[in-house]
Amino acid sequence: MLNHLRRIVLIGTRSMAVLAMITVGLMMLSISYDVIARYAFRAPTDWAYPLNSSAVLAVTVLAVPHLYATGHHISMDLVHRSLPPTLRKVADAVTTTAAALLGLVLAVTGFRSMVLSYGHGLTGSGTFSVPLWIPDLILGAAGAFLLLVALLFPPHAEPELAATAAGAAGADTAQDGANA
Repeated sequence: MLNHLRRIVLIGTRSMAVLAMITVGLMMLSISYDVIARYAFRAPTDWAYPLNSSAVLAVTVLAVPHLYATGHHISMDLVHRSLPPTLRKVADAVTTTAAALLGLVLAVTGFRSMVLSYGHGLTGSGTFSVPLWIPDLILGAAGAFLLLVALLFPPHAEPELAATAAGAAGADTAQDGANA
């Protein structure tokens, strides 16, 4: 049951990471267009900078849950490995608590802000006037997934646990045997 839930969460986080990758590609295209327009035609865009500034935040929060679940986030392994086993467990508990708390705060504030933005029809300033509920939804969803990941994927067991949850060959059988 737990592996099934982990698998579902990983599908969600992987989808968000793919969306982040696509966004980075679109950012590269828009920045390239802006550079060409600015230097070749002396006609810079008024939309590329604000759009890409917002996209950096979106890319970051979309990618974090998957990176955390799969153990590809920035970590202090050298320090962690040098700690005695008891302190390692304390460090892991602090990491889990901090990640879960951040996820909870992002989820609650993102979804509350989304409801408010949507209800009042709030939009950002600038050329596109993007409805503000869209970035709020991204923050809320990313926070919810970060909370789930923090609770389902303990620190320093992530790569093996994520591979097991993703259904790596023979991993389900091995994990089920370990859980028995």
